[in-house]
Amino acid sequence: MSIVHADAGRSRHVSPSTAFAYDALPYRVLFGSGTIDRLGDEAERLGIKRALVLTTRQQREDGARLGERLRGRLAAVFSEARMHTPVDVTEAAIKVVEANDIDGLVAVGGGSTVGLGKALSLRTGLPQIAVPTTYAGSEMTPILGETRRGLKTTQRSRDLVPDTVIYDVDLTIGLPSAMSAASGMNAIAHAVEALYAPDANPVTSLMAEEGIAALGRALPHIVKDLANKSARQDAFTVPG
Repeated sequence: MSIVHADAGRSRHVSPSTAFAYDALPYRVLFGSGTIDRLGDEAERLGIKRALVLTTRQQREDGARLGERLRGRLAAVFSEARMHTPVDVTEAAIKVVEANDIDGLVAVGGGSTVGLGKALSLRTGLPQIAVPTTYAGSEMTPILGETRRGLKTTQRSRDLVPDTVIYDVDLTIGLPSAMSAASGMNAIAHAVEALYAPDANPVTSLMAEEGIAALGRALPHIVKDLANKSARQDAFTVPG
């Protein structure tokens, strides 16, 4: 059997003799409209009884409100997530974890918050649930970039993969047009990078190409009409 790529209306076949390795990561994804209502069920499945909800300062109220879906499992909200996951922010969050006997993490927002969730989970071993509200896609990678005193380092580990990713299209409706466009273009850039990665293979290339095409179709409609739920859904279904 050969693997077929869509390419400008033509088919590009990969010979069965082409050698490659595709190492699938163990993702659990809940997708749809209103899926945030299943947050409490996912916390229960992971054995979380005292959850720490992570947000940026701008999304603190949103995080607290969504934390109510944990059905009594919300123990605290930490709203200091920042870009590039500064180590001092992670260390401050660890103190909150220890002071509140936290046994699980819920990251609500974009790459900054998801990155903090990854960093905390890596250091503490706690289960993590990611609730993305942008299209950046950090929740679908086993990669963490951190900064300490202005120096950024990157590491890769399966332990960085969230235990559950909840995609709720409704949570993206309020994302402003400029942020929607920037987030979507960031996702396209990640997909382009995947095409030229040293470990690229026909499976990942197929997903990257489909992701670029889907975002290319969806983003103009989103920018024109922020409440276009169909376009929002198309952008959110892009393979990570």
